Amino acid sequence: MVCLDQYLIRQQSVWGGERQTGKAGLCRCFAGIVENSVGCFGRESPMSTREDVARMAGVSGATVSYVLNNTKRVTPQVRERVLEAANTLGYRPNLVARSLVMKQTMHVALLVDNLMNPYYGQLAEGVQSVASRYGYLVSSLAVNVSNRASLLELTSRGVDGILFAVGSHDDMKECVGDHLSVPCLWGSEAPSYRNAIFHMVHCLKEKGHEKIAFLSGMPVEKTNHYRYRFFVEALKQEGLPVCQALVVDGRQNGNTDEQAGIEATKELLRRKEVFTAIFAVNDLMALGCYRQLRLEGYQVPRDVSLVGCDGIPFLENMYPALATLDMKGFEVGQHMMYSLLEKIQPKWEGLARKDQIEGEFLERESVAEAPRYGSFRSR
Repeated sequence: MVCLDQYLIRQQSVWGGERQTGKAGLCRCFAGIVENSVGCFGRESPMSTREDVARMAGVSGATVSYVLNNTKRVTPQVRERVLEAANTLGYRPNLVARSLVMKQTMHVALLVDNLMNPYYGQLAEGVQSVASRYGYLVSSLAVNVSNRASLLELTSRGVDGILFAVGSHDDMKECVGDHLSVPCLWGSEAPSYRNAIFHMVHCLKEKGHEKIAFLSGMPVEKTNHYRYRFFVEALKQEGLPVCQALVVDGRQNGNTDEQAGIEATKELLRRKEVFTAIFAVNDLMALGCYRQLRLEGYQVPRDVSLVGCDGIPFLENMYPALATLDMKGFEVGQHMMYSLLEKIQPKWEGLARKDQIEGEFLERESVAEAPRYGSFRSR
C-alpha cells in the first residue's frame, strides 16, 4: 500500500518536479491512486445486459423479461435456460427502471404493533415466505415507534401494498386508512380466537376453576378486541360468572409486553378478589404475570393456573411450560400476503385460502386442578 505522502513524492517528476497542492493537486493525486489500485486488483468487467442473457439462452430479449418479471407464461425448458444464463452472467435487472416502466416497486410494507413480540417474527416470516416466491421485498415497521406522518409517507416512498397486523394500535385504521392510495390489508381478523378460547375456558371449568381473571392489555371496549369478546361469551356458555373486578383493562395504544403483564398483575392483586386462574391477552403479558406472582410468593400452577395467547414456541421449554393459544403466526402471515397479492394484481385471484385459520388451545403444565383448599385470594 502506498501512503499519500510517498505517492506525492513519486509523482513530482510527472507533474514538473513540484509537489501539487490545492484542490487540483489532490484531485490528480487521488486519480492516480485509484488507477494504481485498479492496476493491482484488475478492472471489473462490464455489467451483463438483458441482451447478453438472451444470446446465451437462445431467446429474445422480451422472453428474458417475461421470465424474470413473471409477466407471461413460458415453457419450463425456456424458463430454465433463461434463469441459468442470468445466473451464469450474474445478471440482475435494474429494479428502479423496471418500477418506472411497470409502475410497480415489488415492495410491500408490514406494520405490526411492535418488534419485541416474537409472534410478529413468526408472522413476518410467513409474509416473507410468500412475498419472496412472487419477487416481493417486505419491510417491517413497528407502529409503537412510528407516527401518522411517517405512515402516510409509505405510499410516496414506493410500496405496492401495506399489511396491517396491529391490535393495540387499531386506531391506525382511522388515522391513515382513508389516506393511502395503495391496496391495504387489515389482518386483525385473520386468525379466529373463538374455538381456542372456548376450549380453554371449558378445560379450566373441568378442572374446577370458576373464577378466571383476564389481563386485557388493551381497552376492552375496542370493537376488534376479539379475545375479550370471545372470553366473555365462553364464560357465559359454561355458566361461569363474568366478574368485571377480575378484568384488568388496558390503556389506549398501551404496551402488551412483559412489563404490562407485571403491572396488570399488581393491579389484580391489589383488588383482593377471589380467582383461581388467569388468562393473559398474550404470552409476553403472561410471562410478566408469572414473574410477579413468583415475587408475591405464589406458585404456578399450585396456587393459580395461567394461560397466555399467541403460541410463542420457546415457552414450551420453560418450567412450568406455559399453556397458551397457538394463533398460527406463520400461517397467518402467509394468508395475509396471499390476500394482499390478490388485491395488488387481479391475475392472482384465488391464491388466498378461503377457510379461516383457527387458533388452538395448548394445555400445558401451567394449568392444573383448582386449589383444593379453596379459591385463590390475593394476600
